Amino acid sequence: MTNIFILTLVIGLFVIMFMVAPILIGIFVYKHASKHPIGQPLQWALICALTPLYIGLMIYMVKIDEIDSKIYEENELNKRT
Repeated sequence: MTNIFILTLVIGLFVIMFMVAPILIGIFVYKHASKHPIGQPLQWALICALTPLYIGLMIYMVKIDEIDSKIYEENELNKRT
């Protein structure tokens, strides 16, 4: 009985990690990219959801950080003038 429970738990974690998580990541990235000037939100959502080992999400986070930094710097320069 214990072996069946452990096997079911492992399969459930596998499904969550490799099937549900990418869908949730895609939804999050689509909504987030829609609010930022990063380009096509659908393109970023698909990249983040379909690349293995969450590499697409890491690339998105680096790219959005660069864009947010540029916007912050522009706002600081505008405040000084």
